[in-house]
Amino acid sequence: MALQSVVEVLDKCAAYFEKKGVPNAKFDAQALLAKAMGCRRLDLFLRFDEPLMENVLDVFRQYARRRVSREPLQHILGDVDFFGLRLKCDARALIPRHETEELCEIITERYFPDSTVPLKILDLGTGSGAIALALCSHYKNARVVATDLSAEALSLARENASLCSLSDRVEFLEGRWFEPIKDGDKFDMIVSNPPYLSEEEYASAQPEVRLFDPKGALVGSCGGIGDLRLIISGLKPHLAAGGLAAFECGVGQPGLLASEFSSDFCSDVQEDLSRRERFLFLHKKD
Repeated sequence: MALQSVVEVLDKCAAYFEKKGVPNAKFDAQALLAKAMGCRRLDLFLRFDEPLMENVLDVFRQYARRRVSREPLQHILGDVDFFGLRLKCDARALIPRHETEELCEIITERYFPDSTVPLKILDLGTGSGAIALALCSHYKNARVVATDLSAEALSLARENASLCSLSDRVEFLEGRWFEPIKDGDKFDMIVSNPPYLSEEEYASAQPEVRLFDPKGALVGSCGGIGDLRLIISGLKPHLAAGGLAAFECGVGQPGLLASEFSSDFCSDVQEDLSRRERFLFLHKKD
């Protein structure tokens, strides 16, 4: 029996994924076959006619079955690229999203463009450690503190810090938002991507989100906005003079929060690449 070629397997898998409703069927098929073959995805295009051995196909079929069950591609691959870093990714924490990468881009390009400035940074609800490690990597003289209520998420964040050789500049603390932070401890930058979905938004999310991401990292109290309100209400004692607070928010939330806290903070609302208001930036008023 003739062995199947790379292109034949990719075409069959992509068609199968499409039939089962898997998003990005062609890309996912390519990414999973590349992992099974131990090569880069782009290398597949130079190996289309190569026959695939049965042991490679067995591994690939396992990956494909997991993807059809709607397990996220990033969990199967085991890692994800984020702001120039390669981060380990699994069910212990939320998968780092491109929108969160945009938040880091705005901070580093618009608010603190000098990558040598000695900043003290706080990341609230760090999850996999994505924001904390991205900013620590970018700002070579920064010291970063990152908190999370989940011990499992913190274990993943610490693993990522070690993988990125940043463990000596990032301190991880267990607790809810500011709870682990000492009284009077101030930061030049406070950043957070907290839970901001409502229960209704969560119920309508893709299976990859509902079945595999930690719900506590996604759904906020009070219709989604409650955790953001709680964090902003605790900002003033911990935000240094001239400091920046930056948040990723849900639909309609940045403008509402800017209005609610206008007596204490100057605000800037920014859109993401899809032109939706997504980010809120705050400075303390003098």
